[in-house]
Amino acid sequence: MRENRLNGSISPYIGALSSAKAISLSDNYFNGDFPTQDLCKLKKLEELDISYNDFEGILPRCINNISSLRVLDISGNHFIGKLSSSLVASLNPTTIEYIDLSHNLFEGLFSFSSFANHSKLKVVRIMSENSKLVIETENPLGWTPLFQLTALALQNCNLNKLTGNIPKFLFDQYSLEKVDFSHNKLKGSFPLWLLENNTRILQLNLRNNSFEGRFYLQPEHHINVSLIDVSGNHFDGRLQENIGKIMPYLHWLNISQNHFEGDFPSSIGDMSYLQVLDLSFNRFSGKVPTELVSKCTSLKTLNLRNNNF
Repeated sequence: MRENRLNGSISPYIGALSSAKAISLSDNYFNGDFPTQDLCKLKKLEELDISYNDFEGILPRCINNISSLRVLDISGNHFIGKLSSSLVASLNPTTIEYIDLSHNLFEGLFSFSSFANHSKLKVVRIMSENSKLVIETENPLGWTPLFQLTALALQNCNLNKLTGNIPKFLFDQYSLEKVDFSHNKLKGSFPLWLLENNTRILQLNLRNNSFEGRFYLQPEHHINVSLIDVSGNHFDGRLQENIGKIMPYLHWLNISQNHFEGDFPSSIGDMSYLQVLDLSFNRFSGKVPTELVSKCTSLKTLNLRNNNF
């Protein structure tokens, strides 16, 4: 029943689906409290997707009694209350693969190590709407995950609020394709190791943090990433001349609102798939490389404002 613009309450119907293995109600206008007692009866449920409706209230605690649950997507609603580490941790660690709690109104302190034993986990997305959620990944120190994630989004969630460190458990991750740590206050240097550990990474979003220093990539490497957004940080210095040869498959590059300076490298012409390039609010100077016009033929958006070209 996804994308049908249905509205109202679903209480009369959920209880009749006791044998259902998958329920998808996403992109409708259902509202009110989610029928918790009816949900608790769905013992065979493997997939629950109620994303992008107008459900509200507290996340039903009986979710952890659905032992066969593989997919849980409640994103884009109005759920409130503390996001309980114990509740999420009690999801069956041998079945759960996909968790998306994004764009709700959760708050409190959530310990990411609660997921440590969830060996099948592939995707975790928690993007906060109200900045009242704090996600801590460094407690306890040195915990080792059993999972290998393909996608991780922890956006606007005061990630590691006390230290500002990028999550250390990522040193043990080698299958990541999408990473989004935007709108936190992470600090330190550009995490080049993240790209080197995860050669299949396609999207890296570090927008609006406090990273600093040079944006440096190993010159002998070819990186397959298609989107990099490091805007709104404190990176400085010149870009390396061969940046285009290192990332030839980029579609989206946003390095705006930093402190980059000097000429913009002519190797931009090697990024022949580039569609979006935002260099605004930096200190670039010199001539705009002609390769940008002659070779970047897929370019749709170009922003050079507030520089010294």
